[in-house]
Amino acid sequence: MDEANYTIGEFAKLLGLSPRTIDFYTRQGLLHPEKSGGGHGYRHYTEEDRRRVSLIKQLQAKKFSLQEIRQALEISGKENTVSPAEVMEQVTLELERLQSAIEEIRSSKSALDQPAIRVIATEALQRATGLCSVLVTILHDMPPV
Repeated sequence: MDEANYTIGEFAKLLGLSPRTIDFYTRQGLLHPEKSGGGHGYRHYTEEDRRRVSLIKQLQAKKFSLQEIRQALEISGKENTVSPAEVMEQVTLELERLQSAIEEIRSSKSALDQPAIRVIATEALQRATGLCSVLVTILHDMPPV
């Protein structure tokens, strides 16, 4: 069965987004629509683009930057790159770094540092949740073994 092909208007309507948002994602290198033949330059979006937008929206909700989203899309879009185990190792290292920062602030025993602990703990939770979402999406898109 052929994969669905959508114009920008159809694609935006399907996703409940504006064509401007789709165009923004395309200009930012987050989507890579196919250009149709015939020289008219129309862009066509596929089901793979639909999956990418879903991942983009998940990561945006977790407060990831466009650069971080681009990196996550590159990882999930390539075969034989970073394995889920390697991603979990990166998550673990990042969380350990944040834990060290929290312990350093706690050891200062300053009441003024409580907001700093909250900021770091919130960042750690957002990162862990976001990265778990990425892993779930990657695993969901993988063929069953």
